[in-house]
Amino acid sequence: MNTVRMVENLNNRAMGAAEQIAAFKTNVLQNVLSCRMFTTNYPLLIDHILREAKFYLRMLRKLQGREEFDIAREVAYQETFWNRIMAEHSKFIRGLLDPTEVKLFDTANNFGERFDELTEEARKLFINMGLLPLVTDRSLKNTVGIRDFKKQGTEGLIQCNIKSIAFPLLGDHVVREANHYIRVLKRFKQYNMK
Repeated sequence: MNTVRMVENLNNRAMGAAEQIAAFKTNVLQNVLSCRMFTTNYPLLIDHILREAKFYLRMLRKLQGREEFDIAREVAYQETFWNRIMAEHSKFIRGLLDPTEVKLFDTANNFGERFDELTEEARKLFINMGLLPLVTDRSLKNTVGIRDFKKQGTEGLIQCNIKSIAFPLLGDHVVREANHYIRVLKRFKQYNMK
């Protein structure tokens, strides 16, 4: 079996798994929103995970279909997606902190507001692509900032220096997503310079 066929098979299996996760999360979200199910997770968190699964599925389908696409529009789409994810991470962090952690609460809240603004700026790129380099630069700067905040927070949880109902594994997860977005933004910057 050649490499292309093996990758296609792997992608097909991954798409099947992503479709099942998306269907499961859709069902959970509908049940939570209609009060047929209770969870200690925010409905926004369930929706967040559902959108991540759909984003991954979208990327796999594009790869599998060998679709050509407008790179600038794809950059705008992905920056809109990931800036929203970073905003929500900030809000989840804010919501998991003990009420006495006022300074951390305020920092998380400020990041949430900044990334909400960046999400709106990225949405507007579809109207004015000339702003793409500026939005990418601002997104990168703020993503490095929130990644560092998340890293410090994760260390604080591990060392039991932060009062929270969050656990370190969740901190590690959001740090890894920020690191992924930083890599993506750096590639986008290389594209923007061409």
